[in-house]
Amino acid sequence: MRKAVLPFIALAAMLPAPVGAQSQGAGERQAQAHLPQGRSPLWATLRTTRIGMNEAQGIFTATHPPAVKALAGKSITLTGFIMPLDTATRGTHFLLSKYTPVCAFCPPGEPNEVVEVRTAKPIAFVERLVNVTGIFGLQNKGDNGLFFQMSGASVR
Repeated sequence: MRKAVLPFIALAAMLPAPVGAQSQGAGERQAQAHLPQGRSPLWATLRTTRIGMNEAQGIFTATHPPAVKALAGKSITLTGFIMPLDTATRGTHFLLSKYTPVCAFCPPGEPNEVVEVRTAKPIAFVERLVNVTGIFGLQNKGDNGLFFQMSGASVR
């Protein structure tokens, strides 16, 4: 049985609002600016991926620029926060976000600010910034809003 990944449809509220509309996620984004964040310059590169939403199908879409595509297959290190996908205290599969998680039900970022991670060995899920190193890859899990992955990762 496949473990369910956190639904990312709630992230639609954080996508850029149409001109003249107010973004529903603006307040949360402002609050996040005052909390610890992963400062790796690679987060800015990943953020250049353009995210769209197909409302009829209820899925996200991603358009990766050349700088993001060039990372595929390379070992990278990102600093961020672990977001477990279940209630276990250890595991090999989680999400990594540059932003401090403030709600267990809502990822603290947009789909271009979250990476799905699989580690080689189980790690303890901690509530602090960690460095994750692994092989970067692109994926298309638009139903979950996941477009980046790291495999064979280690955490320090």
